[in-house]
Amino acid sequence: MDPLPEPVVRAVIQRYARLIHRLGAELGERPLVLPTEKFFPDTFAGDTKSLRRLVKRMREHAGMRDIPVKPVLVDEEEEAHAHGGGGCGGGGCAVPKTSTDSPTRLVDDGDGWRLQFQSAELRHPVALTCTVARALGYVFLIETQPEGTKIEDPVELTVDLAAVALGFGELLLEGSHIYSKGCGGPSVAKLTALGPQELALGCTLFVARGKHSARALSKELPPTQREAFDDARALLDKNPALTRALSEAPERLIDGEFDLARERPLFGGLFGKKKHDDDLSLAELEAMLATAPPKKPAKKKDRATDELASLVDEALASARAEAD
Repeated sequence: MDPLPEPVVRAVIQRYARLIHRLGAELGERPLVLPTEKFFPDTFAGDTKSLRRLVKRMREHAGMRDIPVKPVLVDEEEEAHAHGGGGCGGGGCAVPKTSTDSPTRLVDDGDGWRLQFQSAELRHPVALTCTVARALGYVFLIETQPEGTKIEDPVELTVDLAAVALGFGELLLEGSHIYSKGCGGPSVAKLTALGPQELALGCTLFVARGKHSARALSKELPPTQREAFDDARALLDKNPALTRALSEAPERLIDGEFDLARERPLFGGLFGKKKHDDDLSLAELEAMLATAPPKKPAKKKDRATDELASLVDEALASARAEAD
């Protein structure tokens, strides 16, 4: 897996630091939620009752008991009709697509929120928990937003990091890269705005700040996400000052005025394994150019130094000739 470009790493750290600086008191001490019986002890039967229990439990994990969020199924009849025809019928051929800020996902009822699902989402535990986590991240941002301000754009990226800060990073990581095999062959679905590497970095910041078990999180991850998480941990281990600043004074990280030590291969600049230029977005390239250190002007040659060097060369040549 190629490393994230440094401007992207800095952007994730800065955005996460802004969230912590602004909402640290509202967030409180959140647990690291893992897909285990400890956090999800209820039997899930794939029905509305089970869905309500799941959302209620995740609200409790997020410290959002006082914010009413009611999950509803909006397409039970449509789903039943659709599955009456042909097709796979097993529900495993595709992962439902989701969008947190879609008007069909969350509805503000004034005295609470309606969280709407399609029946297909109840057949995929990873998609379901990832979707609930992102929805709660969005609701949390709206409910804690100071009057006259708005969520930082792009909203979807902020939502992902808010869900991480609520303790749902592992659930989002799983939803960021879902490998599955179906009728049309293998496929990869992505239910998050951020990719596995960016989310892994956010999760590492959450784990370090809250002194959670990185090993416990890593053990639950699929191979691709585990590799990304291990890389992010290695990066943070080389930058302990980042963790201290995030815990003690996150505002110091907001403007990006921090050092970032990274291991680089000997020939990393030319021959190392890295992103190809055409894999980078225009924004990434511009960010790299903007942060590239200015070239130092070549030093002017000193005439006296040149003459001394010539004399030394002549003396060495003469000594070599006498030795021969």
